[in-house]
Amino acid sequence: MKKVRTMEEAYRVFEYLGMKDVTKKWQKAKGTEVWELPFKTMYNNGSVETNRFSMYKSGYVRKMVVHPDTNASYSCYQLNKVRKEAEYFKDYEWKDGGYQNWTGKYRKRYTNKRIMIDNHRDRVIYLCNYILKNYYNNSKMSLVGDYTRLRVSEIHGKFWRNERENEQLPFFDGDEHDLVRTIQSEDTKHGISPNHKIQVIIDGHRYNLS
Repeated sequence: MKKVRTMEEAYRVFEYLGMKDVTKKWQKAKGTEVWELPFKTMYNNGSVETNRFSMYKSGYVRKMVVHPDTNASYSCYQLNKVRKEAEYFKDYEWKDGGYQNWTGKYRKRYTNKRIMIDNHRDRVIYLCNYILKNYYNNSKMSLVGDYTRLRVSEIHGKFWRNERENEQLPFFDGDEHDLVRTIQSEDTKHGISPNHKIQVIIDGHRYNLS
């Protein structure tokens, strides 16, 4: 999937996706911006999750955890990328059953540090690409999933069945012999000889059914 490159393009994508700006006045005053997807995520246990995202002046981009009853955000997931960063701390040894004595050395360990996104433009672009990748181009979580494809198929089928009934087209899904007998029976009722030829054209080929 092609990535969004500009803030203007990102906002157009938000509009096309039907995302809603749910930023409150006090949030906007602090430089925060909040957007919500037009659909919720349902899990196997039946719980439903609102897909709400926040961008902060501090450089953070977050997925909010929303209370199902109050619709209030009460926690979050950090969406910023991380980098490994080394930290050093004193190395101690145990003495006399519990006394810690510094060995004069340091130990090194690596921790994950969030990479801040310094300007609003880059935060909007980052969030847009994150949503496209994880919600619209993900086989595990896609708007065009199995249910949607099934419903489209059902609606498409109903449409053509209605069209066939309205136009009385000579196409059918059953046995052609059953069709001939049905037509002959109807013709007999109307005084038409059952020996007349019945033809249908399928893919440009003419077929005699009687």
